[in-house]
Amino acid sequence: MKTFSKYCLLVACLLGLQACGALESVLPKSVVDFVDPKGSKIAWDGFTVLAGADANLNSAVALDLVLVRDDAALTLVTGMSASKWFASRNDVQVTFPQGLRIVSVEVAPGQSLRLPASAYSGQRVLGVVAFANYLTPGDHRVRVDQLSGNAVAQLGARDFSVIVPPQP
Repeated sequence: MKTFSKYCLLVACLLGLQACGALESVLPKSVVDFVDPKGSKIAWDGFTVLAGADANLNSAVALDLVLVRDDAALTLVTGMSASKWFASRNDVQVTFPQGLRIVSVEVAPGQSLRLPASAYSGQRVLGVVAFANYLTPGDHRVRVDQLSGNAVAQLGARDFSVIVPPQP
């Protein structure tokens, strides 16, 4: 009973520190993330990539789905164009080894594929950004804010979109 009381007191103190924003100043980040995890869990029923017959001017398209878990990484990634992302992706991964996870695929024109749920399911993220490596100029970046439902990336001739229809 004495041990239970100590745990209750510890939990009450942690919740009090979390409420006033002081938790990060007294505990390591790993403990803070366990007690007060940031972000939302991805709950997509599926993520499908559909490449049109003329996708990327009839060329294969590399698509990166970036699952971001760190505030600084999110700021950096959302400000990048796809060309900048693909040129510096390895450096960003080294800079933020725990701050993001990348799911990479490449599709040919006319091809469709469904990403395995294990690639993203249950991941807690601050944001999701999709990049497509197109031959044409442009940002070719989409931030995906809807984290449940059936997500579909549609790759066209000169750009792409990610659609997550509302669930009924």
